[in-house]
Amino acid sequence: MNDIRALEKQLLTAVGNLLKGRGFDSKPVGQSFRLAKPFGWASIHLAFVRHPPDDFDVVLNVAVRVDAVQDVIQDKNDRLIKESDRKHSATVGRELGNIKGIGQQRWTVASENDIRPVSEAIFAECESVMFPFIDKFSDLCVLLEVLKSGSDEARLISPLPEKRAKTLVALSQLIE
Repeated sequence: MNDIRALEKQLLTAVGNLLKGRGFDSKPVGQSFRLAKPFGWASIHLAFVRHPPDDFDVVLNVAVRVDAVQDVIQDKNDRLIKESDRKHSATVGRELGNIKGIGQQRWTVASENDIRPVSEAIFAECESVMFPFIDKFSDLCVLLEVLKSGSDEARLISPLPEKRAKTLVALSQLIE
């Protein structure tokens, strides 16, 4: 397990170095790399699926947080939710394969030899899919219109109906 954790750390460092050139913090918050936005942040998140003792898979996610929306929709009186979790919650997000319409997409890392090709493949997907997602939903008017539409896209970026409805109301109040 220790070797897997070391490989995860190496992968996070390699991906962080690539994302730094696009303005992201190169040091992850957990397994997420943040890009500051005037309204909050966007993030690229690596989720690890461990297969001890041999290897792990990596799943790539993207998220956008609108601080003013999260301040309205989060239940600050719910003692089951830690304050740190509230600060790390996103407004909308998606997994790479689901954005592409192919189901979950993964890469496998089994040795140091996998770090460079996997980090480069992840960055290539960021360039072609994740950064456009961030650009699109960093326009809060576009985000509002997508959520208002009730379309498949709205359900994909915010899958929980109650949260989506609260987000729509809060974002409407913020913009309109």
